[in-house]
Amino acid sequence: MARFNFTQDLEEPDLWAAENVAAGAGRPPIHVMIQTDGEEPDSSASKVVKAIIDNLDEQILAAAEFLLDNYSYEHYKKLGIEDDQLLKEETAEAMAEKAVLRALWLFDEDGDGYELWFTLPWDPVHTYDVEFEDGAPVSCSVND
Repeated sequence: MARFNFTQDLEEPDLWAAENVAAGAGRPPIHVMIQTDGEEPDSSASKVVKAIIDNLDEQILAAAEFLLDNYSYEHYKKLGIEDDQLLKEETAEAMAEKAVLRALWLFDEDGDGYELWFTLPWDPVHTYDVEFEDGAPVSCSVND
């Protein structure tokens, strides 16, 4: 298995990032960040990232339930968003189809806690960050 090329953030030396990481067929590349004690992530961290990426379909579907909590057809329709950008039905499957994964942020090299960051076609301003603990989504925050 190839190791990801992580680069240290000069402003935050405990944060390492890999750009343009393949996230599976039909998905754009993502940004991957790992919080460390300042040391470069080792090959075991790359294995953790690969394991998460290998299960993205299931994880995105699980995250979609939390993304739905921040969605209202009526709200976005009043803002003038076209129907083709909105969900045809308010289901996790429909949300998983519309949500675009942009980043994966691991809170440590073990990958016990991490976030998947999404953008949604009806909201160009925010990211929707779904936090996972032990592989299960636990919360969603909306960020600028």
